[in-house]
Amino acid sequence: MQQLKNGVSLKVKTKLSLILAAVISQPLLAIEITVQVFDPTEQAVPDVVVYATPLMDIENLAVNTNQLVIDQADTKFAPYVTVLQKGQTIKFINKDDITHHIYSVSGENRFEFKIKSGNERMTQRLGTAEEVAMGCNIHDWMSGFALVVDTPYFGKTNASGRLTLELPELGQYQITVWHPQLETDGNRMSETVTLTEAAQSFNLTLPKKLLPIPEQSGQDDFDFLEEY
Repeated sequence: MQQLKNGVSLKVKTKLSLILAAVISQPLLAIEITVQVFDPTEQAVPDVVVYATPLMDIENLAVNTNQLVIDQADTKFAPYVTVLQKGQTIKFINKDDITHHIYSVSGENRFEFKIKSGNERMTQRLGTAEEVAMGCNIHDWMSGFALVVDTPYFGKTNASGRLTLELPELGQYQITVWHPQLETDGNRMSETVTLTEAAQSFNLTLPKKLLPIPEQSGQDDFDFLEEY
């Protein structure tokens, strides 16, 4: 009889252990926030950078490992605006049938290189959170921007001006909207929000409409530069 009791007890303990192991192995549910950006006329604003910075425990943030790629296509930077986490690199891919001479305009994240048709070039790791303005020494109408941020929680708004971010926990975050054509200090605006539920939505209204993006085209025929 004792053996039977022990056998039953062992089976129960085994089942409980399996259940606990299954529960522990389940991933924690992410906190989702949806941010929608409007201009002062209540029109949705697409293609603006939105990022969330936790106000606590900022020393132990996750690392975004997605490779950022910027194409050169039709003598333009594609996309015109993008975002990456501090410590990441940018891969440039020249899809044009001509050479480009890419450079960053100023700041701590300096790079400059020539990239021939069909080739790829990678920057060094960008170690400073800042706005990076880019150009081409051959085609001076080409311009593009990359924003380097201190957080892995970022993206760009879609055609409806909306972006959903997955955050690790509830609490206070600073939500920032950035675009080079936003006429504010640092081309950005921020708002502190407190997350108390697993899914929340926020509407942010820009103080001004975005300025027009500079025309990304030049003369069809230009002189061949011998050094390239």
